[in-house]
Amino acid sequence: MAHTPFRTDVLTPTGELFAGEVQQVSTRTVEGEIGILAGHQPLLGRLEPAELRLTLPGEGAEVKRFVQTGGYLQVSQDGNALLLVDDAYPIEQYDRSAAEAQQREAEERLEKADKGTEAHRLATIAKRRADALVRLGEKLQG
Repeated sequence: MAHTPFRTDVLTPTGELFAGEVQQVSTRTVEGEIGILAGHQPLLGRLEPAELRLTLPGEGAEVKRFVQTGGYLQVSQDGNALLLVDDAYPIEQYDRSAAEAQQREAEERLEKADKGTEAHRLATIAKRRADALVRLGEKLQG
């Protein structure tokens, strides 16, 4: 079933990853999985590291798949979606061994950081992000 297209922009700190019309945005926020269709209520959400799927309009409904490492999602009053992501790249570039190496590195940083410090807080965030990226790899392979 075709859905009404709406404008979606995906921006990273280094530039524009996607800009155009989509039928659906599917991703994960801190509250859980979310799917956005045309006419969605306005919202602002914090993105978790996860797969980002953009379903394009037209016959066959091509789906562009990306890995997002976190960020923010806004659905505006006019129904457009804006994703400001910390980093994102095509799912084909996902490297599970690199994600596992980041996870080990984050674990080491967390072990070395003194509790209650800014270093500990940042190491905890890095560990959660690395864990989520490893889980994404398990989901993609499973």
